[in-house]
Amino acid sequence: RFTAEFDFRTYDAEGVILYAESLDNSAWILLALRDGKIEIQFKNEFGTKVTSGGKAINDGLWHIVSVEELEHSISVKIAKEAVMSINSPGTLFKQSQGFLETKVYIAGLPRRVGGALVKQINPRLDGCIRAWNLMNQGHSGVNEVIQEKQSKHCLVSVGRGSFYPGTGMAAFQINYNNLDSAEDWLINVTLTIRPSTDTGVMFALVSNETVPLALSIVDSNSSDSQKITVTIGNIIVAQLESKKLCTPRRVQVGLLVTKQELELAVDSRTDRSNSEQLSTLHQAMMANVVTYLGGLPDVPLGATPVTAFYNGCMEVKVNNRQLDLDEAISKHNDIRSHSCPLIMQ
Repeated sequence: RFTAEFDFRTYDAEGVILYAESLDNSAWILLALRDGKIEIQFKNEFGTKVTSGGKAINDGLWHIVSVEELEHSISVKIAKEAVMSINSPGTLFKQSQGFLETKVYIAGLPRRVGGALVKQINPRLDGCIRAWNLMNQGHSGVNEVIQEKQSKHCLVSVGRGSFYPGTGMAAFQINYNNLDSAEDWLINVTLTIRPSTDTGVMFALVSNETVPLALSIVDSNSSDSQKITVTIGNIIVAQLESKKLCTPRRVQVGLLVTKQELELAVDSRTDRSNSEQLSTLHQAMMANVVTYLGGLPDVPLGATPVTAFYNGCMEVKVNNRQLDLDEAISKHNDIRSHSCPLIMQ
């Protein structure tokens, strides 16, 4: 019968922990998180079921999670205590010549499955799993896959936030239009950053091959400070110098832009601009822009002064909405959506 047990740690609220299916895809079981709580979905020859229960476990602490198929039910335990018992007529998976063979997917779904679930879910999950025991065979098969991939290794200690390793970015389709007026738009961005390197694009709008707006951290000539700059195209329209940013402290950066004015705030200092360059930004906002976090796609040389990827922790709020990297239209695989390495002070 199907069994799985492991230690699990995450700050993510939704995503697939594991999905197992029969070799002919006729039966399957899904173990996932929704609103931070364990959810089970399964299908066998007798029908489908979906159940969730227990307390939220997306608190960044380690939890022992186990799923076990019993004779007439599926039992789910957290810390060895039962939180769900789901009636299950018949077995989940049929044996073939005395053996039970399944395909197991960890932290995601095969592409064809999404629409076949009983209840749709965003499969992307950023978490950490250790002490694997699948089908009572220990970590056989799992270690071999993970050992070779550095990006799949667990961080020793994590906090809330997203981590950008300096090798890629995430893209979002965001509507900045003000519904009250066809010509009005508003960009209100709040970043909480803890950079690890002194140069990189944190937030940018891209239109075709142009970069009508970019907010970047830039190395300054001074050894104990960096600059936060705002550019429209390749022209700097606002800039503030900040004490050395690559430290354990988190810094808040605010950017507020309308077609009349631009305001940059770092800690408690501000720089305002009503540069004529805002008309260039306005034209782009009337067309179509894609929002990028942590870097830029390929753009022509000279389109913008800074093209380096951002490296470090960053949380982003746009027009009062916290962005969840699991909802990005594209995201580099090495970016950790909900875990930021802690710095021991």
